[in-house]
Amino acid sequence: MTEVQLEQNQEEKKWARRAHLSTILTYPMALLPFPFFISSLGAMVYPFVMWLSRNKSSYSAKQSLEAMYLQALLSLGFFGFGAKFGDDRVLLVFSYVFMAFLHVIFLGIAIYRTTIGKEHHYPFSFFPFLFSANKTKENWNELKKKFEDKVEFTEYKTQMDKLDGFRAQTEKESKSLSDSSLQSLCSEYLHSLSDLRVRLAEDPLSYRKAKQFLNYFPETVSKILNQYNKVSLEGNSPESEKRKTELNSLLSEVIKTTEQVRNKLKADETLNLDVEITAMKKNIEFGGY
Repeated sequence: MTEVQLEQNQEEKKWARRAHLSTILTYPMALLPFPFFISSLGAMVYPFVMWLSRNKSSYSAKQSLEAMYLQALLSLGFFGFGAKFGDDRVLLVFSYVFMAFLHVIFLGIAIYRTTIGKEHHYPFSFFPFLFSANKTKENWNELKKKFEDKVEFTEYKTQMDKLDGFRAQTEKESKSLSDSSLQSLCSEYLHSLSDLRVRLAEDPLSYRKAKQFLNYFPETVSKILNQYNKVSLEGNSPESEKRKTELNSLLSEVIKTTEQVRNKLKADETLNLDVEITAMKKNIEFGGY
């Protein structure tokens, strides 16, 4: 992974943490002359501004939405307890303390998960359903008009469906990884792959340049992770440790290649991944995958 990519990934994690931490501003805002649930709801403006300032398909933007969801839950809880126990100061204080306690617990988990770059969703959040496949809602009839060759359009649609399938499989396999550093790398790879998917949906003709990548890398990563998880079931053997090191290297290279493809497509530059694919095949063969 290049230093620039590492900085970008760290930047995304940093902004994601900031979004979740901004919900703490609920409590200073309680000093304002409004009902507490109104002040709590007003604190939603901070993660909302962060969401507006980030790339909408980025990790930090999605986590900003989760932070807004948490803030809405808090406001609903404070409103409910306020309405229920408004005439009983003792119960009202205890209920508010209970809400603050839950807030701290939820926030601590969110900070930990965003620090290692994992997707985080609060209880009953509806965002997992929106982001589970992260599909752009294509109007296939409209997209079809952009292709003069119907065979090419069919190929494009098939590749997009396969990409979604491999991405879902990779996400499933990454959850079975026992090593947090590998999970973090998988998360970074999935973020890059999702951004590439959005780019291909916005500019379907760029698929021609990404075809070489799509034909090899998504499926290969999915297969490697599957094999690694099978080997890991054998325990912490020297072979397992060796594969862990090799997988770290392979995933770093895939992330670098995925970013390269994304940047080339944005710059409308020609792509040739022969060297990357040849090197990947040698590394896979060397690692016994």
